[in-house]
Amino acid sequence: MEIRYLANKEKEISRSLYEEVFVEDEEAFVDAYYKIKAADNQILAAVEEGHIRSMLHRNPYTFRFRGKCVHADYLVAVATKRTYRHQGLMRRILVKALQDMEQEGQPFAFLMPADEAIYLPFDFRLMGNDDEESLSDLKSAQLSEEYDLYIEKDEAYERRHIPWPEWETTPMMIRLLHLPSFLRQVGAAQEQSLTIAITDPILAKNQGTFRWELTTEGSRLLPVREEPELEISIGDLGSFLCGMLGAEELPGISEAADGKMLKEKLNRIQVLEGIYINETV
Repeated sequence: MEIRYLANKEKEISRSLYEEVFVEDEEAFVDAYYKIKAADNQILAAVEEGHIRSMLHRNPYTFRFRGKCVHADYLVAVATKRTYRHQGLMRRILVKALQDMEQEGQPFAFLMPADEAIYLPFDFRLMGNDDEESLSDLKSAQLSEEYDLYIEKDEAYERRHIPWPEWETTPMMIRLLHLPSFLRQVGAAQEQSLTIAITDPILAKNQGTFRWELTTEGSRLLPVREEPELEISIGDLGSFLCGMLGAEELPGISEAADGKMLKEKLNRIQVLEGIYINETV
């Protein structure tokens, strides 16, 4: 079994698995998906004798992250052929995709889960996402007034967009990848530093003890050999930075030696106050 990205000429052979798993999608939608989205996405697959046994699609999006243009992939069409499930294929594919995106400098990846529990072991966490249908016609200038993170609806977006009439709510999960790129956009109400130990079993560069130096403009991590003030998983860090976990809700805060000062530092961090994503694929 080979885990690799499909060449453009091979992408169409993944359609049979798409149709086998996503039976709710109309044929016309699948036609549009493979014509528009598969034209420039990346399909990572487990290939055996020319057949696709498992796959995920990396669909590229451009975001405005507090005014800065960043790129992040939307993971969709995560599927395994029924007779090949529970063999670890999807784990291998998802881990490789996360490692590749981190190497590319993507600050995060996101997806719409069929079942949240599937992605929790990979440190994806639900993000606070406004996805009301009434927001879909707002321009970037309007979105920037209320949202720290939203998809840039530029020329590339319009070229890749599938104007499907059905609208649905889109609960999203996020996974932090390249921490320097993400934290560059996260500052604090005042300059401060915090020694933090991060655990990340998939992305080795995120794991370790760091001095988290924050200014009012952004922040960075510097590796240190010090006793951490805070120990946190990459998943919980994502939940905190996306406003889903408050400082007092983070594991271990109440047991910390100086919990009050630690909470004060965390509460000064400018977590994301507005996220808007309403894409289906």
